[in-house]
Amino acid sequence: MKFFSRKVILRYLYDQLTGNFAGFLIGMSASGLVSRFFETRSIRNLWGLTAKKTIVDKATFSNLEWILSIIIGFIVFEIFTKVIKERIDKNFPRYKIKFMRWMIANAIPEKASAIGLNLNRQRIAFFAAVQQAVVRVKNK
Repeated sequence: MKFFSRKVILRYLYDQLTGNFAGFLIGMSASGLVSRFFETRSIRNLWGLTAKKTIVDKATFSNLEWILSIIIGFIVFEIFTKVIKERIDKNFPRYKIKFMRWMIANAIPEKASAIGLNLNRQRIAFFAAVQQAVVRVKNK
């Protein structure tokens, strides 16, 4: 049985996020591209009489959206996996060091710690207030 380390799992999730998910999102947003050039008959364009775009029936419109989203999603997926991921993998360590130096120079870890402590205090105060209110209601 093969055991997976945290690094292997995070690498897999990173690969899925950069390739598949980005391609999926862009493919889904590409379906709006069809509505720029085509439209269906409806009441807002007086069933095609006042249409400024090409009129297609609803089945053709949905098929065009579906096909276009698959094609553009696949193209974006391939671009991400072949080009952009290689550049990110090559340049990430350099930018990571610059980002860490910037964080240390601006005392970001200390500020984040202070914000976290403040949020914990507020959460505890809120929980105590809710608990007291429940006890008061319960005692009535």
